[in-house]
Amino acid sequence: MTEKCYESNFPDKEHTACRGISAERISGMEVLRSIGEKAAGVNRLLVTLDGPCASGKTTLARKLARVLGGDVVPTDDYVIPHAQKTPERLAVPGGNCDAERLAREVVIPFKNGLPVRTRRYDFRNDAFLPEEQLPDTRILILEGSYCNLPAIRKYADVRLFLNTPWEIREARLLLRESAASMRQFRERWIPLENAYFDAYHLPDDGMWVMNTLKDEPDPA
Repeated sequence: MTEKCYESNFPDKEHTACRGISAERISGMEVLRSIGEKAAGVNRLLVTLDGPCASGKTTLARKLARVLGGDVVPTDDYVIPHAQKTPERLAVPGGNCDAERLAREVVIPFKNGLPVRTRRYDFRNDAFLPEEQLPDTRILILEGSYCNLPAIRKYADVRLFLNTPWEIREARLLLRESAASMRQFRERWIPLENAYFDAYHLPDDGMWVMNTLKDEPDPA
């Protein structure tokens, strides 16, 4: 079913035109029911939760994991190290994420029923943290921008997109970010996200779109 055009939530003027999408918009209860039904039919269920910065992905992922009994891996743990952030790499949509390492360390082992050992990257200190083994689980949620890059999305069983108005997202960012960090979001991180969404036409036909119409007390 093709939806009506909606106004994009991106803050820059180039992204305020309506975009026609063919995506199913569903409520939180429908998400839980649908994921539960899909999980009953597979050994390992991989969920991707995408959307723009400060749209509430982390909060929603944690709630889904708590209710469904799954685990969460943030794509923020798989940004590329500073030394790899060359102009050439960042010019590639989604190039800020090491999707190949995420697929190799997390996605493929999980789908094959093997132990998942992660090496989180601490971008503030530009260092990899010690290897950790995730608890064994049948449901894994990848949350964060770039979780629908080709190296990852082909393994996903359920793909969600969290759609939150820019006014709410901006208010959240202003609460949690410094003035310098906010400039980074506006000048660097948000344009990189926009390029990724545009390049892969997200949200696409195969995603369930969840709309956030009001703020929550625990933004993420």
